[in-house]
Amino acid sequence: MVASAEVQSIRTEIPATASLTYLNTGWQGPCPRSVIAAVQETFLMEAEAPTAPPVSEKRLAVCRSARRALADLINTTPEEVSLQQNTTEGINIVVSGLGLVPGDEVITCSLEHPSVIVPFYYSRKRYGVTAKIVGLSTGDSDAEILAAFEAALTPATKLIILSHLTYASGQLLPIAEICRLAHDKGAYVLLDAAQSVGQMPVDVREMGCDFCAFPGHKWLLGPAATGALYVRRDLIERLEAPKVAHRAAAHYDFRGEFRPKVDIIEKFELTTTSVPLLAGLVAAVEFVQGIGLEAVWRRARALARYATSGLAGVPGVRMVSPEGEEAVASGLVSFSLPNVPPEVMTACLWEHGRIVARTIPDASCTRLSLHVFNTDEEVDSVLSIVEELASKGSPEGDFPSARLESQSMVEL
Repeated sequence: MVASAEVQSIRTEIPATASLTYLNTGWQGPCPRSVIAAVQETFLMEAEAPTAPPVSEKRLAVCRSARRALADLINTTPEEVSLQQNTTEGINIVVSGLGLVPGDEVITCSLEHPSVIVPFYYSRKRYGVTAKIVGLSTGDSDAEILAAFEAALTPATKLIILSHLTYASGQLLPIAEICRLAHDKGAYVLLDAAQSVGQMPVDVREMGCDFCAFPGHKWLLGPAATGALYVRRDLIERLEAPKVAHRAAAHYDFRGEFRPKVDIIEKFELTTTSVPLLAGLVAAVEFVQGIGLEAVWRRARALARYATSGLAGVPGVRMVSPEGEEAVASGLVSFSLPNVPPEVMTACLWEHGRIVARTIPDASCTRLSLHVFNTDEEVDSVLSIVEELASKGSPEGDFPSARLESQSMVEL
């Protein structure tokens, strides 16, 4: 466990903690000073002359460092990591590039993020596949989850798209076992690791997933518009690049000659990378690895269990995340009150206590994302506001922050 003194030291490195309580890392994390500095310094370096040989040399070094850092983070090789802007890009590359056809089956579950469920439905619309949704609930055991997937799988199944850690409930799915079931049927598994990478150790070799998409801006505390897609080495050639540029060409001329590059990870990348953002991402990976991913995970779980225990004592609270403390597997805690709309709950946390949380419309709840830099006292502040709302009911009036949150979910 991270010691109290170390938590305070970590907090001094994250400017956001000085002025508010930040409990929304599951949407976007606050950057540490080292990340901010890396972005600023690299941007200033580029401003001198971005394509001059000395600057180009430094920019290339940053890009290569980012690929190596992300590969090391998930226990793979740089040759299997494509630099992307977010998780959703990676998911779309796989869904669009597998060559799905009518008669194929694609499977997901009922706990998924829009970035999974929308591409899932588009696979049905565009390619005529059979789209299956496995119904799951927060209280399901690993054995029950595996039985549900085993029942859904058939020889026609080509792809399972799943979150490692569900975004609304914080449920940790038994991915390694699901991968084994899928592979037994000749199917692939695409993992959305948006809520796990940076919060806990993630090992794509150990889990056995075929593809894994994740962002840099959530639990890694890196800049927005950074992320990656892992593609298992032997599947790079199998997966078509839906969008292509010069990196996907082995040769072309203007007499009609063209040869594609099909076996390198860079074929999934387009042009003009933001090197300052990648420099910030490298710094972010170094920051969380400096603390230790196992230590981050233990602290996040401990805080989530403390919050879950406190919410259990508030009359009327409905838990969306696991109710039993021992079942809490991550720093995500989701809940609601019957007499307070979830967007009002989230707004009240901000407007009454400068606490940044998030509404999850699909699950009709408010979600707290508890990271290593959060404290018991911050959880206590949440509980105090929830207890007051449980007692007095939903306040009347307008909530500007609720309107802003709704707009941000759509436009940002």
